[in-house]
Amino acid sequence: MLNRVAMMAILSLVTTRAALAGEESEPPAIATPAPSASTGTEEMPTGRVLNGHVFMPSAIVPGALTTTSYDTHLVLAYGTTTGSFKVGDRVFAGTYTYAGVGANLAYEYAFLRYFSARLGINEQIYSGVDGKSAITVGTTASAGGSLGMTASLPLSDSLRVGFLFDAAIAPGLALTIGNGIRTIIDSCNQGNCTVNTGGIFSVNHALVLQPALAASWAPWRPLGLTANTAYMFVTQKRGGVNYSGQAVSLAAAADYDFHAISKVPIGLELEFAWTAPLQGKEGIQHVGDLGGGIFYTGREHLALGLQVISRQFAVQPDLKSTWGTFLMSIGLRYYW
Repeated sequence: MLNRVAMMAILSLVTTRAALAGEESEPPAIATPAPSASTGTEEMPTGRVLNGHVFMPSAIVPGALTTTSYDTHLVLAYGTTTGSFKVGDRVFAGTYTYAGVGANLAYEYAFLRYFSARLGINEQIYSGVDGKSAITVGTTASAGGSLGMTASLPLSDSLRVGFLFDAAIAPGLALTIGNGIRTIIDSCNQGNCTVNTGGIFSVNHALVLQPALAASWAPWRPLGLTANTAYMFVTQKRGGVNYSGQAVSLAAAADYDFHAISKVPIGLELEFAWTAPLQGKEGIQHVGDLGGGIFYTGREHLALGLQVISRQFAVQPDLKSTWGTFLMSIGLRYYW
């Protein structure tokens, strides 16, 4: 009886030790963390985001970021300038008023993470809006296309630099009644009244090659800064005469997104650009742009805004270059 009790005790002890050993051999269970709440940035188009800041597109300052996007803009222009224009024995002098309209379409595709290629088409028309301006300013129409690429290099989470190269063609037609009448009068005064259509209609063909360096910096989540410096080489044929020139341009933009620190889905932008000819001033003129924009920033994939720019340039070579031209760009850019 005693032996039977001893054996049962031994068997119980062995069974208990085996159960304990089996429990020790099983790996401990790992708790699965609960899914975290969405932060609202998972679907953000990271191509235009640095340090949490979503950059707003500028109409005149290309940046260093690479994105996949579609862009469409309507451009309206209104301007005044001064000068004198002689036609025969009559001198037209004073203030001239003109207006313009144009449109831009562009598509950009990002690949290999830090590269993008783009394609754009644009058209614009300028014309005098009253009798005196119609004679002196005339009407200028142009349409063109461009191809470009960007190679971007991240230096930190908040700073990126890039190399850009763009090539554009811009054929156009200019109708200047005043030039045509002046040409006819001058030829008649020489005893040979001929009608030179080149004095009334002139066809322009321009080719622009533009390499550039750009930087995009977001020192603070609501604030983004963009800088661009470019070299331009221009060749064009105007009125049967070939022109070529070189120029440099400097541009900068700053945008502030109130939606990054509040519930207000509004962003503001300031922008500036300056182009100065190095040589061949017949083909390139000084152009200055100063303006700003307001954007809706409530949707991360959409840049919807209005930009107003004051431009300094001469709408016609015989007229004075002033800051009297105002461009209003209305459009959207969608990123994915």
